[in-house]
Amino acid sequence: MPIDLSTGVLIDEKGAHRDSTAILRILPYLGLPYVVVGRVGLSVPRPIRDFAYRTFAKNRGKCWKFAKGTMGIEETYLEPYRDRIKGLKEPLDPSWGFRAKN
Repeated sequence: MPIDLSTGVLIDEKGAHRDSTAILRILPYLGLPYVVVGRVGLSVPRPIRDFAYRTFAKNRGKCWKFAKGTMGIEETYLEPYRDRIKGLKEPLDPSWGFRAKN
């Protein structure tokens, strides 16, 4: 498996998984309703899932901003955890939460 810090990777008892498969295989650990979402999602053909995953990943800042505005979610501040997150490249989109809390 190539080393690429721009994507999700999961190594479990069934091997190494990346992109949409990694994310969907993590969901059952979160309990209901995520177990169902993960199982249903895995039934979608991988090329379609991975296309959707990459499209979302390229636009995650815009998607998260829309979700926060729609659901009334408050800001997330990740600056205190910056040193624990691998693969960050500058410049970072401010909507990702890497700025000082006001």
